[in-house]
Amino acid sequence: MPVAFWLLRMTIRLLGLVAPSLAGRWVYRLWFQPLRYPEPAREKEWRRTARPLDVEFHGQPLAVDAWGTGPTVLLVHGWNGRGAQLGAFVPELVRAGCRVVTFDTPAHGRSPGRATSLPEISAAIHAVARACGPVHAIIGHSFGVACAIYAVQQGLAVNRLVAVSPPASVRWLTQSFFTALDVAPRVQEIFNKKFEADFGADVWQRFSPEVLARRLDVPGLVIHDQDDRDAPIEGGAAVARAWPGAQFVRTTGLGHRRILRDPEVIARAAAFIAG
Repeated sequence: MPVAFWLLRMTIRLLGLVAPSLAGRWVYRLWFQPLRYPEPAREKEWRRTARPLDVEFHGQPLAVDAWGTGPTVLLVHGWNGRGAQLGAFVPELVRAGCRVVTFDTPAHGRSPGRATSLPEISAAIHAVARACGPVHAIIGHSFGVACAIYAVQQGLAVNRLVAVSPPASVRWLTQSFFTALDVAPRVQEIFNKKFEADFGADVWQRFSPEVLARRLDVPGLVIHDQDDRDAPIEGGAAVARAWPGAQFVRTTGLGHRRILRDPEVIARAAAFIAG
């Protein structure tokens, strides 16, 4: 464990003992603040061949890239990620006659901001879709799946939706966050109460991919790896079961991120979108 992260955990634990309300508010702020990681060389190379697009969101530019021509396929990355993380999908989709668009969501990658949320990212998806014309399909990864499904429920029209490594629920996401930071139960209660106060008592159902999937009338493909340690496969299986008519594909040995570069996964997603 990095020293800085260990110190953060210890500080939250000690503050929770002496001032749980303050600790709860601090952890709540941290929940909305993604981390920005260095962009690896392969992602820079994928972006080198892209055409940047001018898209504004809340008065600020989003980092948006496009490749190819044809029906638009929008790629949506997960929390702490970048649009180019899904860059391995681009060549196959372009060969299939698609225009591929990816972007760094608010407070991620090259896009501005320090904090964001599922509703804001979903609104940004709508903004990119308006700028790019009709969207034929979306490929989402991890938290990006939750944002994409919510965007569809909020009126975004698409013909196909591919969900790679999705979480099943917001409750699971918050509990994973609490476990990572070693958040005490009393501090968790304060966090949850503030979450419900800000977004409504039904936030756990309203933002849940599994719950939202029950009302989807878009053909879906869910792909999840058996060895995913970041988002266990049970989440993807639950989303697929809830989603009427969705296909479920189980992979092994790819984990949470390498699945985005696997040739068979990419081919399966491209074939589904073309179909």
